[in-house]
Amino acid sequence: MSAMNEAQAAKWREMRKKGKGRYVFLFGVLQWGIVLTILFTAVQWLTQHTFTKEWLYIRLFVFACIGFFIANFRWDAKEIKFLDYENKGKKQSRRAAR
Repeated sequence: MSAMNEAQAAKWREMRKKGKGRYVFLFGVLQWGIVLTILFTAVQWLTQHTFTKEWLYIRLFVFACIGFFIANFRWDAKEIKFLDYENKGKKQSRRAAR
């Protein structure tokens, strides 16, 4: 796991203010769900020359659920990196104050 730099930490501070729920919805449910649904539906259309609404809805549900879990894990990983970054900064400022 690579460490977070100041630019990444600043960006993450802004994202944290919006909350985990919004992050998971935007970057998991919407982003993963819609992109993968479009991709797999396009593959179905190109290979089988068919399109069914039922499969579209199934894909959207399944990929949105997958995206939900991916975004949750990513949030947790970024939080750990951010907290490590913040703790290192506090330790360094304490040492400098001595």
